[in-house]
Amino acid sequence: MELREISEKYKRYSNDLMEILRLRTKPVGIALVDKDPDELGINAFRPIKHFRRKLTFCQMSAVARYYGMGMVATLEDMACPGEIIIFGFAEPPSYFLDGSLSYGLYTRTKEAGRTLDSSLPRLPMGRYKALLTMSLDNVIYEPQVVMIYGTPGQMVKLVTAYVYISGEKVTLSASGKAGSDTAVADVLLTGKPRLALPGYGDRIVGHVEDYEMLFVTPASILSDIIDALKEQNKTNFIVYPPMPSVFYRVDFSSIPVIGHLYAEFLKEIEERVRKEKGGTNEGS
Repeated sequence: MELREISEKYKRYSNDLMEILRLRTKPVGIALVDKDPDELGINAFRPIKHFRRKLTFCQMSAVARYYGMGMVATLEDMACPGEIIIFGFAEPPSYFLDGSLSYGLYTRTKEAGRTLDSSLPRLPMGRYKALLTMSLDNVIYEPQVVMIYGTPGQMVKLVTAYVYISGEKVTLSASGKAGSDTAVADVLLTGKPRLALPGYGDRIVGHVEDYEMLFVTPASILSDIIDALKEQNKTNFIVYPPMPSVFYRVDFSSIPVIGHLYAEFLKEIEERVRKEKGGTNEGS
């Protein structure tokens, strides 16, 4: 499929997601490629070439969702040690796995740090040459993964859409660190969508808002998820924002101090209406 056709397809997907979920920022497409980006003819901003600095994955994702810009980074462009290891651009040194990175910050003991750090997903070493981030309405290469930032309510809508087509639950795994990059790596490894709590890097340098969560999905099933969102909208029940239930009787007597007066007044009104109806019936 030509890039123009791919771009048009994902632009439709982006428009659908923005409309159905009322997203505040653009969905982000992620691609990892096994060749040099220049060799592939990828036309995108490069951190060092165009901004004269290295950038983190969190920053590149923020550029995509806030500004709609596509970026591509090779190892020389990457600022974050975590993403370099997680995406398989370099072998982790021993102190990345022995607990030193978490001890005293994320964990009380070095042993707990070792358990945490060794559990983080990592892509195979050397498989990829470059990392691409892009807004879904302006893709520069076909994405493998799509990230959608939003409120917990918007996440519930996405989860129910996936459950609708698969019957499977969506996993949320969180440690407070390495939120978005580990989520992307895990989705690539498992082929399943997942929820993530963006970590401190996401929030400090990626400008993730305090109320935002993250839904990460293989791009290959995005069309099915969007179809499910549309079908569930037809129920007028699984919608976003949720429709409040308003057809219940309000208990005005529960209002402090004056509630008994409201209740007495409404009782008088009911009695008046009952008598008026009774008088009408007698007259007829």
